[in-house]
Amino acid sequence: MKKIRNIVTMVCALAAAAALWMQAGSAFMKLQAGAEPLDSETEFGQVRGEYISYEAAYPVGVCVEEYYSGDPDRVRTYGYVVYDMERQTFLYIVVPEQYDGRYSSLLYNLQLAVELRAGKDMTPAREEGSLELMDQAAIDHAMVALEESEIVELYNDVKDDKVYSDTYFGDEYGEIMAAVSQEISRGVSQSEWYRIDSGSINGMTIPDIWICILAAGLSALIAVGNLISLFTGGRAKQGGKASDSAGAMERFLDAQRGWVEEWCQYCLARASRSAYLSVAIWVVILVGIGYFAKTPTERIFTFSLPLGLLLGELTGLFIIWVQRGQAKPRKILKRMEKGVRKALPSAGAQEEFAEDFLKAGEEWAFRERKKNSMLYGRLGSRYWSAFFGTGVVTIVEVEKLERVEPETISGSYRSGKVRVSYESYVAKFYYQGTPLWENGDKAFSFETTGGRDAFLALAVKRGVDGVKIREA
Repeated sequence: MKKIRNIVTMVCALAAAAALWMQAGSAFMKLQAGAEPLDSETEFGQVRGEYISYEAAYPVGVCVEEYYSGDPDRVRTYGYVVYDMERQTFLYIVVPEQYDGRYSSLLYNLQLAVELRAGKDMTPAREEGSLELMDQAAIDHAMVALEESEIVELYNDVKDDKVYSDTYFGDEYGEIMAAVSQEISRGVSQSEWYRIDSGSINGMTIPDIWICILAAGLSALIAVGNLISLFTGGRAKQGGKASDSAGAMERFLDAQRGWVEEWCQYCLARASRSAYLSVAIWVVILVGIGYFAKTPTERIFTFSLPLGLLLGELTGLFIIWVQRGQAKPRKILKRMEKGVRKALPSAGAQEEFAEDFLKAGEEWAFRERKKNSMLYGRLGSRYWSAFFGTGVVTIVEVEKLERVEPETISGSYRSGKVRVSYESYVAKFYYQGTPLWENGDKAFSFETTGGRDAFLALAVKRGVDGVKIREA
């Protein structure tokens, strides 16, 4: 089952890594190479789809490209129509609302009188992104921005007045704007339009590219880890079996190894299931948020899905890492040994306990395994003991024992704003001279009545002279 789980995980992780790399790998490689400055001799068509750096000096129109979903009063991105003097063509640049200051400043300055414009900063706005061909709907949207351009309107108002025309269009910038406005007034005949989305490469924003690549890399690492586990999982390092000449305590711990390793494997398998579930939950949550927020479908696949996968994988790896730190047989056995030494400080008593435990054998063993716990114990002639999967030890000295009483403990506690109820089933041990109204000297706790009742029946079968055992 473990190998099948590893194979399924490996295949799914490889598929996810491959899909994410196909989606973002090309853009990531361009991002790593850096934006290439666009020289004046290169036509837009020659660098279509490439990651370039462009300097926009003459924005002539602006329009709202996108509003925030569900809020028509909040602008998400603006689209600026920019005139490229070297190529004598128009380019469309899309920038987020919070970063459009440089473009709006240039657009405003180009509408000022020559004397006022002379004291303004006219440094071109530098933009990085991939150059993409626009479809007809996008071109029509850009044409509306040109038709509503305030610069064109200003030119049409003053073109027939020599004084006012020189006032606004009498310098180098004005001459270019006058020529552009005249062309727009006659009707733009440009057949191909290109656009640059700020900080976007081939339709993906830079943060989205990084999310996809990180998710792909983590998926690939998970696949490699499961591949290695396929070849090494069956040869996990095990503790050597105690020899017949070893001390009683060493042989006692060796006898516990079987059920401890079984419990650890169960815990790891449960952690794996939780890890798979965490991936599914994160993906569903992020995709669901994107869907209900009316996020464009392509961005759900480039942002919501990869981010959900990345967060889910990180959560799952954390769950498995924590469980691996706890589910170590050697560590649990060490805690058991420490618990025995604490319960029986005398070295002689420890050896006697270990010998008594080994002599009892599996005939007098009891166990209970539930979702969150594992209990294993044996009823020896001198000691009754119970061990939890966490390494906690409870030892009852039979020679001191007077009676055994079953009890059901229930109650509740507050966890935040929620009250949580609990119930456990206990076998309480009273030593000689301990009144019944007290809480008992020792106790074995079970999660089910069946587990407790099976133990009490085994205790009755074992039988101890003078000890009263009340079955539930």
